[in-house]
Amino acid sequence: MKSRNEFYCRECNHELVSEHRMYECPECGGKDVFNSSFITCGCGERIYLSSHTNECYRCGKLYNIFGEELAPVEEWDEDDYYDCFGPQNEEVGKWF
Repeated sequence: MKSRNEFYCRECNHELVSEHRMYECPECGGKDVFNSSFITCGCGERIYLSSHTNECYRCGKLYNIFGEELAPVEEWDEDDYYDCFGPQNEEVGKWF
């Protein structure tokens, strides 16, 4: 599954979706831009790829930061499970 980027210029409010990250606004030339990578899950939900493990809140599928589908948590190795859900992640308040 190929990821796409949602682009937003904070200077002129220009928005677009592209396959590539953009570092300058094509409308105003501004450099104060925001890019957010996402994929569309098989169920149709938009999944933003902001972490090493990203969950679809509609169907529960997991994806890595590159948009590749991961095995269900129940099938993970014990060390991988701890790395994702262990106490070191409680500070952040977000496990996915």
